[in-house]
Amino acid sequence: MGDISIKGRGCERGGSKSKSRTRHNKGGRVGLRFGGGRTNLLEELGRVEAEPSNRNRRAEISRVHGELNRGYNKGGRVGLKKGGNGKWIQKATASIKRRGTEGKCTPITKPGCTGRAKALAKTFKKMAKKRKAA
Repeated sequence: MGDISIKGRGCERGGSKSKSRTRHNKGGRVGLRFGGGRTNLLEELGRVEAEPSNRNRRAEISRVHGELNRGYNKGGRVGLKKGGNGKWIQKATASIKRRGTEGKCTPITKPGCTGRAKALAKTFKKMAKKRKAA
């Protein structure tokens, strides 16, 4: 046998009776070889542009171009809109108290808890979890 041989479910170094055995990792994140989101978008753009053109494909090409131009996959936190109000949570809480809808999404599975109310409830839940952990 050669220096490295593949046998069974893992890789062995040395002979087949060697005790030093290295296995491949299971689970976890894939080590990206060339890049992340932007690379994926560029590959998608190449694939879409190579296909024969029709109305739907042109729309898809324009969508991918738009995502590239906006820089969707640069990562990082999405901030507030330009001129946005940083006190949106306080306003939402005041509105809930004013309308008397507190507890509308207390069990988040309630049938009345949908859309924006559910998203807000999830945000509050996440914030409370973070506050309790600190």
